[in-house]
Amino acid sequence: MEIKHFVLIISIFYILQGSSSSRPHTPTSNNSNKPAAPNVGSSIPAAPDESTTTPDSPDAGEESPDAGEESPESPYASNDNSPLEPASGPSAQFSFASMPASNPPGLDKICQATKLPVDCTKFISPFVNSSVKIEPLSIAKVGIRVSTDMSKQAIDTATRFMDDPKSSASLKEAMSTCLENYQSIPDDNDLALQALDKRNANEAAIKLSSSLASVDTCLDGNHQMHITSPMRDMEEELQRLLHITLTIVSDMVKF
Repeated sequence: MEIKHFVLIISIFYILQGSSSSRPHTPTSNNSNKPAAPNVGSSIPAAPDESTTTPDSPDAGEESPDAGEESPESPYASNDNSPLEPASGPSAQFSFASMPASNPPGLDKICQATKLPVDCTKFISPFVNSSVKIEPLSIAKVGIRVSTDMSKQAIDTATRFMDDPKSSASLKEAMSTCLENYQSIPDDNDLALQALDKRNANEAAIKLSSSLASVDTCLDGNHQMHITSPMRDMEEELQRLLHITLTIVSDMVKF
């Protein structure tokens, strides 16, 4: 009886097995391995997500990162008190370069004896009139007075950059160094004139060397700080004029 019962169970098992194998096998969907079917109802591709594919455009009030890298305007602009430039700070003002050069007889001979004859004529000739004697001592005094005026304009311009909230911290630091040096030039130049009046060319040369060193210190500081000074044209022209005047005093003035 137990054997028949066992055979019956085996038979039922095989019957059930055959019934299940006759049914179609439906594979289990695997979403991770099978791509989703395309939407055949529409031939228009889906628009890209603009929040991720479109680069953000800068705000209207936000400056481009390169805006601060633009070189400021040359300081040799007209003296017009124009509005401050947003990217570069105040517009430097210096009217000396616009003055026309002349060619007084005899000045070219003095200027040719310097290493910068063209600049010598450019800077000094506008201030040589009929009352100025064309000889080294008088021309040296003209050059000293002109460089004093230039240094005062440099002081005013550097002060404007220092006070302008648009100026960067590094520019203000550079202007502070230059301003400190500029402020000593008028006094040194005045002492040079006094020395010439006392017929002491050596003392005058020492004072002019001090003025020239002040400009050199400013330019060296800008270079070490990797600052492109908005006053670079003014500084370089002042440097050249002081060099010319020092040459005239050292090499040509004889008492």
